Amino acid sequence: MTKIFFISILSLLPFFSLAQEIDFLILNNDYDKALQIIDNELTKNEIQPTLYLKKGIIQQKRFDFVGAVKSLERAHELDSLNPNILSEIAEANSSLGNYRSALPYLKVLYNADTTNTVKALKLVRVFLNLRIYKEPYEILKSFYQRDTTNLIINKQLALCAARTGHDDLSISLYQKVINQNPSDLANYTNLVSVYQNKDQDIKVIETLDKGLEVFPDESVLLNRLGEFQYHMKEYAKAIIPYEKYLAKGDSSPDVLKNLGICYYFEKREKEGLYLLKKSFLINSDYPIVSLYIGLCYKALNQYDKSIEYMNFAAKTAIPYYLSDIYYNLGIVYGIHREFKKSIDAFKKAYELDSTKCSVLFEIATTYEEFQKDKTLALKYYNAYLKAKKDDNAYYRKLTEYAIARKKKFKEELSLKGKKPVKRP
Repeated sequence: MTKIFFISILSLLPFFSLAQEIDFLILNNDYDKALQIIDNELTKNEIQPTLYLKKGIIQQKRFDFVGAVKSLERAHELDSLNPNILSEIAEANSSLGNYRSALPYLKVLYNADTTNTVKALKLVRVFLNLRIYKEPYEILKSFYQRDTTNLIINKQLALCAARTGHDDLSISLYQKVINQNPSDLANYTNLVSVYQNKDQDIKVIETLDKGLEVFPDESVLLNRLGEFQYHMKEYAKAIIPYEKYLAKGDSSPDVLKNLGICYYFEKREKEGLYLLKKSFLINSDYPIVSLYIGLCYKALNQYDKSIEYMNFAAKTAIPYYLSDIYYNLGIVYGIHREFKKSIDAFKKAYELDSTKCSVLFEIATTYEEFQKDKTLALKYYNAYLKAKKDDNAYYRKLTEYAIARKKKFKEELSLKGKKPVKRP
């Protein structure tokens, strides 16, 4: 028995010696010679899964991932239970972006040892690359219960929690990982997204400001802060991060557009016009840019150019703000004393959005200004007064004016012995 054992050991010595030589060559980055030895051995005997495994490892080091997958698949055919082969074939597929191909191998590895953090995180990484969040959420949660200090587990669990509706957990985890590693930009932007989902505007600003303390010139954070304040209609505040963003040399048409609009609302029409025209040159199919160029020209009393750009905006606009374009076009035509065109534009605005009852008021005042017969003006004042309106100072002021004008017209008609025509 002892004799047979020693004979067996002696028969394996050449293989051990060969394996050591290949490992030594790999260690010293002599990949060509290692591959030559492996290929020579495989011509003698193709049924050697370990050699295919080593070949696949070398091919990955040489960034030949297609070749590596082919070698490792052959190794897997010969030895489907070898965890090293399973791990390497998953890595090679992941390097190619073939995450769905990598997934089954990593599942086998994880299911064989569900307490192994490395195997779990490799599986989670592939799930996240496939934008699958429910399964990795459960895996990471179990590891988090065992260790609440692991940075990678906390970060990935925060992302999965955000994607699966566990916003409060996501927030607490992102706050933790930001404190653990404040130099990871993605944590700030991801936390901002969670706060926005929960409409926690103050927290959004706090997080972006905190990120800018670490990354004072980071374009992503400057853009997010400017965009957020812009959509909150805090135009004066949005100007600051947008200006810093543009000062870095970035010239996104959206930033040019938004900052130009901010300048318009802050009565800096010339600066706004400059940026909006730059945005227009990059993308002339953006109707809102044409609209605000027209509004800047209107504020600068250049009505011909204002009308030109607003008409262009109307032709290219999509329905949800086309009504606003016609409304503003009606105002500019009125200032330009082209009353017929003004009323046509107002009627088009109302046709597109009948909830804008202020359009009825504008039609009434326009008819009043250019027609001696106040019948049509009265008609539209009545329509405005009957329309459903928000209870705010703006509409209350318009209502008081409409009531006063209606009373005046009735008095004038009464003095002339006429009765007002009742119209809907």
